[in-house]
Amino acid sequence: MILNSYGDMAQHLFLRSRNTELKENVTTLSEEFATGKSANLSERLGGDFTYLADLESSLNRIGSYMVANSEVRLFATATQGSLDKVHSQVEAMRNDILRLSPALDTENAQQFGSQAKQRLSSAINLMNTAVGGRTIFAGTATDTKPLNDTSTLMTAILTEVSGLTTSNDIIQEVKDWFDDPAGFDAVMYRGSTTSLQPVTVGEGEQVTLGIRADDENLKHALQSYVITALADEPSLGLTEDVQIDLVIKASSELTESADRLIDLQADVGFIEGQLEAVNTRNEASKTSLSIVKNNLVSADPYETYTRLQEAQTQLEGLYTITARSSQLSLLKYIS
Repeated sequence: MILNSYGDMAQHLFLRSRNTELKENVTTLSEEFATGKSANLSERLGGDFTYLADLESSLNRIGSYMVANSEVRLFATATQGSLDKVHSQVEAMRNDILRLSPALDTENAQQFGSQAKQRLSSAINLMNTAVGGRTIFAGTATDTKPLNDTSTLMTAILTEVSGLTTSNDIIQEVKDWFDDPAGFDAVMYRGSTTSLQPVTVGEGEQVTLGIRADDENLKHALQSYVITALADEPSLGLTEDVQIDLVIKASSELTESADRLIDLQADVGFIEGQLEAVNTRNEASKTSLSIVKNNLVSADPYETYTRLQEAQTQLEGLYTITARSSQLSLLKYIS
């Protein structure tokens, strides 16, 4: 461009400066329109980011609560599922025995004893349940299956009741073994004696899901199965009457086990309800804070588009003026 006077130079500098300003404005507005966020937060917030930082901190904290809530809900769901299956099986066996009890014979007693061993194995497997790679009934030892196998349990019990000849003595011996720290807890339980710690799942909200496989209510279910299973143990040399009596009396034990399991299910159900309620509050808080944050950092799409159109029109107008005054081609101007 050839300048013939200081006036031409001044005009040239003004047009170039204005061109740079408009291009930057177009670039900024294009970025805001594409991202939906203000490109100059410092100017928009007056240089004070304290409120925005507080909002982001609150959102992060709520996010952490929601992750913890989700993990505990997964644990609670798995716990409830295992308890429900154990309860259903206990109740089913109890009902089957009661249905036949008026005419229960030795063959029936032995069949129930065999079924009890199978259900005992199933209950142990359910209490060894893991979710997300963590066992749910082992306390803090979530990397460990809390219970040994059925064979270990029955072998220990047979040693204890060997030589006993009445159903009452056998049942009492089984109960004593389950209550003795040197019995069930030492032989069968492999988990931690420390329950899971309370988990913070919301602002001022904690839940504790600490049911372990050495819980007295869960042990009672296993105990009821063991009593029933002894009716099908030839090594004990029990009379037919004792075999039948064991199964009939086991039905009462199974009834108590079912009631105890319902209590556990109710406890877990309460926690599930609490988790759901807290999660709803967390979601509401997250939504509310997100709206406030977006209002601070977001660029209004309609306003941004309007300003972008104005800036582009001004840039095009400036080019027209520049091209005419300097008689430049578009190609030269852009370059």
